[in-house]
Amino acid sequence: MEYLYVENYLKISKEQRVKFLNFINKSKDFKISNEKVVFSEESLILGFLKGSDIQNAYAKFREFFKDIKDIKIDMIEKTVDKSNNMILTFMDTSKQIRV
Repeated sequence: MEYLYVENYLKISKEQRVKFLNFINKSKDFKISNEKVVFSEESLILGFLKGSDIQNAYAKFREFFKDIKDIKIDMIEKTVDKSNNMILTFMDTSKQIRV
């Protein structure tokens, strides 16, 4: 399953986070199935319901945050290793981080 990763999400203001959540809830092209805040990375991971257009969500999220220089949107794959550590693999660079 693919996810979207919003890097530095916790660094934006509360008002910006509320606007983003309202923006997500209004979309008809995609629906969020789960979300996880990664405090060590100050980021947000969003999972989508089956049938969601994740490419469209990716484009819309990038557009939403275009004026905020610290925010970066990436597609990721999330896996869990034998030690129950979550591993995030970034699709564009194949970079991995363990959280």
